[in-house]
Amino acid sequence: MQYTGRLGLENRDSGTLSAAVTAVVDTLEDFGHPAEMIAARAENTARLQCDHYLVTVRLRRVPLRRTSKLPGSVMQPSALLELSLSPAYPGYCDQEISELLLAEMLRRLLDSVEATSVEWLDTEVALTCEQFLSVFDPQAAEKQPDTRPAAAVAPRAAKPVQAAEARPRGRDCFTPVDQTALALDAHCDRALQEVQMRKAARAAAAAAAATRPSGQPAADLRRGWGRQLQATALAALSLGGARRLRFISHVLLVSALMLYLESAGMVLAARPLVP
Repeated sequence: MQYTGRLGLENRDSGTLSAAVTAVVDTLEDFGHPAEMIAARAENTARLQCDHYLVTVRLRRVPLRRTSKLPGSVMQPSALLELSLSPAYPGYCDQEISELLLAEMLRRLLDSVEATSVEWLDTEVALTCEQFLSVFDPQAAEKQPDTRPAAAVAPRAAKPVQAAEARPRGRDCFTPVDQTALALDAHCDRALQEVQMRKAARAAAAAAAATRPSGQPAADLRRGWGRQLQATALAALSLGGARRLRFISHVLLVSALMLYLESAGMVLAARPLVP
């Protein structure tokens, strides 16, 4: 796929090609496609390579048999300045954007070279410079009588070009530093608050987990004492003899005292004092 436009020149000048290449390079850079390589393989041809397009600028003679019809008020040009855009990735290239880029290049070339006519794409109809420029200025198009053939008009390029001209450039593309700093400060404050809240939640969970073993209810402790006393009483009753009963009663009292001291934490507190 290739998008081609031509300008009819009044005369063939040696500086026409360099002026055309300069205008094309500026257009590509303004539209976000800076030229990565510029090669001049011949005196009348230059090629520019960018990220999405291969642009060819060629200064050629007028063929003997021309397929494009010139308006009655336009004389036969002495040379043609041909501009071609070849997408590097045709499957991912937008047709309207490519036509917009070509139209903007031709518009800037009209300010750099002395042209008499414009050939847009493969319509086979040549336009005067005023007819072509009227596409970019709707008010001028309303004042001027429309004598253009329907096939030669590029209506799809009108609105996108206006949108491209209104697009901010340079520093206007960025928000002022003061506004950006305020937004960043607010975002950082929210992030710090979330971090502190998560830390507090973790600390609370760790403290609750650490206090669970020592915070056993008193009812559970009483149940434990009752079970141990019942087991000891059953063991004492199962043993016979008066002497043994007296000994077992002492054992029961000592066991009850030890259980009470252990439940109160006094045994654990006295362990470091024991050698």
